[in-house]
Amino acid sequence: MKSKTQKKDAAEYSISQVCKRTGFSADTLRFYEKSGLLPGVMRRCGRRVYSESNLLAVKLIDCLKKTGMPIAEIAEFMRLTTKGDKTVKKRLAMMRKREAAAKAQLAAIQASLAHIEFKVWYYETAAKEGLAVLADIEATLERYRRETGRKFDL
Repeated sequence: MKSKTQKKDAAEYSISQVCKRTGFSADTLRFYEKSGLLPGVMRRCGRRVYSESNLLAVKLIDCLKKTGMPIAEIAEFMRLTTKGDKTVKKRLAMMRKREAAAKAQLAAIQASLAHIEFKVWYYETAAKEGLAVLADIEATLERYRRETGRKFDL
């Protein structure tokens, strides 16, 4: 009897099917393999055969890239995934570091968004009432807080 993991990995996908499911090009998937980012892709009759685990790995690679993790670190992480239990603590440390970096990125983006939201309100107000009513920045910030319920400090 197969375990759930074995059943999951029993599914096989061609490179074109993986492209459709992930949105990545075949060139990108081949690059991932050559760069050591995507270990364990099997070949049958000279053609790549992707498993469900390979699909999950592609999604993880995409996630790590979006957080700014360097390709070399992603490759190291993916290499560690092939080493079993003895690398779990190292992988955990890498994920904790990436988590902290992603949280810092998110905070920076949220701060930028707050600034943009303020500017949208500012220019909407200026378009209706003129810039002169917004000349006193402290009064403008207080009005923004009152009208939107959001706090913003320059």
